[in-house]
Amino acid sequence: MDNQVSGIGSGFFVHQKGYLITNYHVLKEAYSAEIKTFNGRKYPVESVVAQDEAADLIKVRINLGGRRMPFVTASDQMPAIAERIVVVGSPLGLDQTVSEGIVSAIREMPQVGNFFQMSAPISPGSSGSPVINMQGKVVGVATFQTVVGQNLNFAVSARSVLRLKNDPIRMTLSEWTYANSKYKPRLAADLCRKGFNFSIAGENKKALEYYRAAARKEPGNAMAWYGLGYCYAGLDRHDEAIDAYKQAIRNNPDDPNTHYNLANYYSKIDRSQDAITAYKLAIEKGPEFGQAYFDLGLLYMRIGSFSLGKEAFAQVIRIEPENAPAHFYIGLNYGKLERYKEALEAHREVVRINPEFAPAHYNIGVMNNKLGRPEHELDAYKQAIRVDPDFAPAHYSIGHRYYLDGNKDAALAEYKILKNLDPDMADRLFDRIYKE
Repeated sequence: MDNQVSGIGSGFFVHQKGYLITNYHVLKEAYSAEIKTFNGRKYPVESVVAQDEAADLIKVRINLGGRRMPFVTASDQMPAIAERIVVVGSPLGLDQTVSEGIVSAIREMPQVGNFFQMSAPISPGSSGSPVINMQGKVVGVATFQTVVGQNLNFAVSARSVLRLKNDPIRMTLSEWTYANSKYKPRLAADLCRKGFNFSIAGENKKALEYYRAAARKEPGNAMAWYGLGYCYAGLDRHDEAIDAYKQAIRNNPDDPNTHYNLANYYSKIDRSQDAITAYKLAIEKGPEFGQAYFDLGLLYMRIGSFSLGKEAFAQVIRIEPENAPAHFYIGLNYGKLERYKEALEAHREVVRINPEFAPAHYNIGVMNNKLGRPEHELDAYKQAIRVDPDFAPAHYSIGHRYYLDGNKDAALAEYKILKNLDPDMADRLFDRIYKE
């Protein structure tokens, strides 16, 4: 009997040996599947490697018959609001279609992780498409959502791709689908998905109805409790949000993510000590949980504990030596501790890893200023502007450096640039030039 096509989607390779990412729902309930590459060749899906139903992601191995496949790299950095992106997919089966847009909103939901709304149009068949930034890195995976009467285009962050955990037992697609079918009926999961659709649109009261129903049907369903916590948080019902997150912990106390999500909420509502305790529990359950160390470091910085912040970011670097943001924040902590040489080296490490990171170039200038090296200071500020011509702090510092060196005309030129970038900063520079 001929195979019948039950659905289509998009995907992208993350390794030359045939590891491919797409949306979980693209392969859900499929007993066989094949992928068609850009050159028209078709290959069967060999096995399921990793999955995250909450984030709607799945990694599969494709049987390439010994061939090697071009692949793309996923970024651990969230895109910025208004950042330009492109989506490469097969909407309505139209191969290799590219749509362009911007990131219009960034959100985070426990268990799902980071996701963002974008203006790039996507259609059925685009599910699983890579969302790519202007540097050619994957920053998200497109998921088409229809929410309360309107089409909103969302992508799961590429961070969730990088955090997929390989299943210890590899199953063929048919084995995987059969194993999942044994857990039917999936009423609670379906209710959670409906609740998620409303929650990402900001309809928290409506979403609560579905998450409550899911929790009643399946009290051990983590997504239901995370969803309840997310909605209560959106409604500023703090005690109920905390209770929901704690119930998720009771259901799965050894999962570091349960403690991490509670920690993030405590941090958000300025319960810093409770957040620190919860982050430490997340780290205790998952000693290689880099994001927990990272967010703990940010919290320590916020409350002025710079030595502890430095130590937290050092743990991130132990786990991910090339994590540029961690090196950057270590540099900031060293600066606050007046350990300027160590701060300078940390920021130099940032630009080694990512030469296009303007704030690191700027801080190299700041540290050279602290160390009494004005010639190196000015060069670093100029590098920051080379990377980002609109980086206002670098223009301000260049203007101030020119003023200190007695070059008032050059300082005024920076003032004129700043008038268009940051009028308040421009006024401060003007006051320094004429009033000091």
